[in-house]
Amino acid sequence: MYSTFAKLSHFFSRLNFYCAILGAALLFFIATIICLEVTGRALGASSRLWVLETSEYSLLYITFLGTPYLLEKNMHVVIDIVYTSFTNTWRLIFQGLNSVIGFLVCAVLAIVGVIVVVEQYGLGVREITVMRPYSWWLTAALPLGAGLMAIQFLKQFIRTLKGKAL
Repeated sequence: MYSTFAKLSHFFSRLNFYCAILGAALLFFIATIICLEVTGRALGASSRLWVLETSEYSLLYITFLGTPYLLEKNMHVVIDIVYTSFTNTWRLIFQGLNSVIGFLVCAVLAIVGVIVVVEQYGLGVREITVMRPYSWWLTAALPLGAGLMAIQFLKQFIRTLKGKAL
């Protein structure tokens, strides 16, 4: 039987995976529409204004949907030459320090992001662009990604307390 921590860990692991798949699908989508746009313009068609704007918004979501999965799988940037030069004790100390700082930064970003999204939703703020999307549609990427990363940093810190190096 799984403990509560294991169940929660599994749930967030699946959520991170599905968010990463959605981010990959968005990347495929923008690559496709840009290729179609370039081909269309080469054949004399007029430019579609929504392609650039959609690509820009998608890049924001790709970043915040994919980063929690990369953090969970330790596929983010690490300076290995420095990290491997430390003894195991120092690795755990720096790993714990990194986890705490990462958790605090991401938790603050998630909380402030939620406040901003709720405020933008309440005011009905729209972007001043061709498509004029609601601002909260774009801003919602921040609290989602930062919240999931905060959970991953917390998970790393618990792992560090158990004496397990990443």
